[in-house]
Amino acid sequence: MKKKDFAAGLVLGAVIFGATPAIASGIIAELSSQPIYVDGVPVEMTAYSINGNNFVKLRDIGEAVGFDVSWNSTEQRVDIDSTSPYTADDAVVVDSTPQTVAEMVSETYLSSNDTKTSYQVTVTNQTIAGKLSNGQDPTEENIQAMLDEVAILYPQDTSWGATYNDGDLHWYNGYTACNSYAYMVRDILYGTDCEPTETFTNLSQAQIGDILYLKNTSTNTGHWMVVSGVGTNSLGMYINTMSGNSNAMVYIDAQYLLSVALERYPDSVIYRYY
Repeated sequence: MKKKDFAAGLVLGAVIFGATPAIASGIIAELSSQPIYVDGVPVEMTAYSINGNNFVKLRDIGEAVGFDVSWNSTEQRVDIDSTSPYTADDAVVVDSTPQTVAEMVSETYLSSNDTKTSYQVTVTNQTIAGKLSNGQDPTEENIQAMLDEVAILYPQDTSWGATYNDGDLHWYNGYTACNSYAYMVRDILYGTDCEPTETFTNLSQAQIGDILYLKNTSTNTGHWMVVSGVGTNSLGMYINTMSGNSNAMVYIDAQYLLSVALERYPDSVIYRYY
């Protein structure tokens, strides 16, 4: 019998989630002594006999056969994922409810004077292995959709600020200006506990959703940005970016010709989070 056939057969009978015998509506459940084998190997699994049929817990089947069983509290249902490995009872179960970017981001008023109003930006979401923070796959389409949501919250020419500029000042992770904006978008996309999965010094490897640090060590200059697109024109490859730019405003889809960027910023680094 194939593994998936075995699993399907047991799932149909696995209606008891508790660990003790139960009596309800005249149905008597007693512990079963019959052994259970998976692919010819005996497994330890508590089974109950009801009207001559064996019933086991769904989680026990998932652990033995290798698929995930979880409780979806939002929808009040049991979810079975045949494509994911088993997750233990005490593991952190990710909320399956997708968050919008607007729901992830909040601002706290800090202070103001004649020229500047200061805010603390907070991102509240989760890091999900192999997924975007909203639970979607990290495809170009899904990343673009989240970047579009960011652009709605902070559109072109939003006053982003730096400590020495007039206009609104946004703090994130203790920083202002371009690094503050880039860190914020990174955490929106990939979760507040994200870490880079890869780094590149070849800018031609840039992909949408990467964090780009244009850097020139000799001149001690640099600029943090989020890659919002990659393309080619008659002058060669270019990178589109989103940033809280040096003029203290948000800039959406600024275009950098790769050859020019490399000439001006020879020590640049790309950080990838998926």
